[in-house]
Amino acid sequence: MRDGDNVELAVEIPLVKALTGCTISIPLLGGEKMSLTIDDIICPGYEKIIEGQGMPKPKEEGNRGNLIVTFLVAFPTEIAEEQRSDIVRILQDC
Repeated sequence: MRDGDNVELAVEIPLVKALTGCTISIPLLGGEKMSLTIDDIICPGYEKIIEGQGMPKPKEEGNRGNLIVTFLVAFPTEIAEEQRSDIVRILQDC
């Protein structure tokens, strides 16, 4: 989606990658792809701004807007009771 000179991209990642970090492939406007490594814990709505990868700025030759990557965290729809217990044990002090 475009917002002025910026381009917004929503990327869905699984909960485990949101908690442990990940490297994802991001499509760029020219058809190329770039690798984006995230080491932070990604909460729903987390954004990463990639400067200079948005739309060209017509009044500023050679300059471009930004690519804004918004992360959508996919939560599991079911977990086993043993998994639930493990999650509680691991995350109870967070």
